[in-house]
Amino acid sequence: MYPRGPRGINNYQPTPNIIVIALALRKAFSDLDFTRCVKTDLDLDLVGGLAHPPPAESASTLVPICNCIPIGHCGGQPPKMDNDAPSCPFCPFSDSDVTFVAQHIEFCHPEGGTVPTLDEPHLNPTPSPQPAQDDVTDKYVDCPYGCGETVTAVELSIHLDLHIAEGIALNEDGSASTPFQATSPVASDNDLSSDFDDPSGLSEPRKSGKRGVDRPPAQAKPGKSKRTRSPPGTIGPDGAKRLGRSELGPHAHEKKMPSWLRKMLEKGGRTTKQTQITTDGKLARHMRVENETDHLIPVIAKLCQQDQSTQRAFLCSPKVRHICKMPREAGFCGYRNIQMLTSYITKTQSPGHENFPNGVPTILDLQDRIELAWDMGFNSTGRTETGGIKGTRKFIGTPEAQALFMSLGIPCDASSLSGSGNLQAHDALYMEVASYFRPSCSLEDEETKVFTTDLAPIYFQHHGHSMTIIGFEIRDDGSANLLVFDPMFRTSPAMNRLVGTSARSENPARLLKAYRRGTPQLQKHKLFELLNPTHLFHLGNPDLPAAFLVFCDFNPSQRMRSSPNVIITGTPGVGKTVHAEQLAQEIGLKHLSVNQVAKDRDCYETYDEERKSWVVDEDKLLDAIEDDVLQGGYLIDWHACDLFPKSWIDLVVVLRCPSTSLHYDRLASRGYHDEKLQENLDAEIFGVLLEEAREAFDGEIVVELTSEKDDDVDTNCARISQWVDNWKQQHRDEES
Repeated sequence: MYPRGPRGINNYQPTPNIIVIALALRKAFSDLDFTRCVKTDLDLDLVGGLAHPPPAESASTLVPICNCIPIGHCGGQPPKMDNDAPSCPFCPFSDSDVTFVAQHIEFCHPEGGTVPTLDEPHLNPTPSPQPAQDDVTDKYVDCPYGCGETVTAVELSIHLDLHIAEGIALNEDGSASTPFQATSPVASDNDLSSDFDDPSGLSEPRKSGKRGVDRPPAQAKPGKSKRTRSPPGTIGPDGAKRLGRSELGPHAHEKKMPSWLRKMLEKGGRTTKQTQITTDGKLARHMRVENETDHLIPVIAKLCQQDQSTQRAFLCSPKVRHICKMPREAGFCGYRNIQMLTSYITKTQSPGHENFPNGVPTILDLQDRIELAWDMGFNSTGRTETGGIKGTRKFIGTPEAQALFMSLGIPCDASSLSGSGNLQAHDALYMEVASYFRPSCSLEDEETKVFTTDLAPIYFQHHGHSMTIIGFEIRDDGSANLLVFDPMFRTSPAMNRLVGTSARSENPARLLKAYRRGTPQLQKHKLFELLNPTHLFHLGNPDLPAAFLVFCDFNPSQRMRSSPNVIITGTPGVGKTVHAEQLAQEIGLKHLSVNQVAKDRDCYETYDEERKSWVVDEDKLLDAIEDDVLQGGYLIDWHACDLFPKSWIDLVVVLRCPSTSLHYDRLASRGYHDEKLQENLDAEIFGVLLEEAREAFDGEIVVELTSEKDDDVDTNCARISQWVDNWKQQHRDEES
């Protein structure tokens, strides 16, 4: 509870007229230094992204943008009062909920110029330093709510509004609620393990954790990374500069985090068992982790459906888990967002899930994996720039997330968005996210208001913070906003109560506040970064990798084909022929066995006595099959794939047999002599053919599939069959 003043909103329910009078009086006696900024109003249309770009002479209108300095003075011009939507006189904040506006004023613009602190003895937050007026955008203050975060002065108002949203959501019974009557997300010392040391000094102000994307997605390969805003510093042997506090945070130079924090991260969130009534009326016991929430996206979808201000909403897969910080944890938002993407990969069994046999990895595990990714050459300059992150509280950014996923064989699509001309950065962001969801939704279906897709979430970063994009929303006034999971804020108790229910709410907009990020929050940023594994960028089945649904420019020979050409490759004994024959029967493509063609058309160059095998004349072989393959519709079965021209091939499937003993038995049954058998085993163990495929073709069309059990054949064939259907449909659409 914060102290009640003469205007204490806890004492009564203010009416709109009282609010207007109070705002007018406060405005009259405030010494405000107003500035103005440009905001671009765009008409978004999901069919084409930007439906009607604003003309140059009318694209921009002057509207206030407020720095929301919590000392009674703002940097923005007060918006005009709207009788229908009460507004804050000190910043552009407005809301149809009169109580919410009053609470915003009370907490973000208090009388006397100081932000009220919570009357909670166990929090005892360090007093926030007052930023200088002339350099406020570079100052960082501790959150007076005691959540452990330090934020920029310009972000503090938004940060506190989100804490208000946490509190308001508690009393979801239609009555007005007071934001900070809620239990604080920061636990008392007694809540921590007795083994943890007292975490003193957690309130040290930090700098921004924003770091740039290393390169355009098409060039995302192992090697050097390129970051933005690197300050002068020590230059390493790889030419990279050592970053400082402005990029890595207040603990940029620490060698290891405090022991109490490490123990807390090792222990993880507290788990509890809950009994719930299932939809069929049965009782079920569920394990719940305090900082993790499953099945939250279906609740958000139902609330969007009920909210009259929502015109349309588009959401990613409901299997994404909301993972937030634990009590007293700060500065690990990048890791938490990686965990949320990982929750999707593991829940949907997407390619790469085998890297996480124990589920979502811990923060400490992610640090080890990122360091290993650097060792493997992925964005390896990150080690020089950070000095190493293992066991520290240094901030990570998009390059580290990208390095992690790529090192695990999960290609990433990374992009950096900024404004140009009349298009502001946040509008470019809306267009990019809208285009991501557009292919998965039938916009001709005018009756559907909320679309829930199978798409993956998006790693989203701006200056100082990162979040996970789970959706996109168009409001009834034509504006747009993102729907996000913010690792800085916990799931409110009211939202937790709605999980697994019909999610009926008298005020859905109030509950959605914590997940909406619109122009008021985004317009102050000039650069955004997005990252999502490209194999999750699909239209239907979440199990399909990027190659199964990749959309690219086709050369003329591809456009002539009505059916795709697919290479089925792998070392001897992995099941190439079995897969090709079953696919030929199921989908009608022709099985082309290169070994058989070489025999039938005498495409041999010589006989290798040492290996007891024929050496194929590759030029002769290509001449023999060229006319047929260019017509399309072939399943090319061979142990090598790098001789075929890229323009011939639409998909490369590399079959793998991870079990060395099983592979040995298969090769031995063929009568291979020891040298040949060992040579093939070594090639499989070291992934030689997979590497050759990735070097010979675009990585986006190379797919690795496991082939050990009989069930694997059926599963793999079903997935390839679905890709073929999608390929054909896409080409029919292009031709029409």
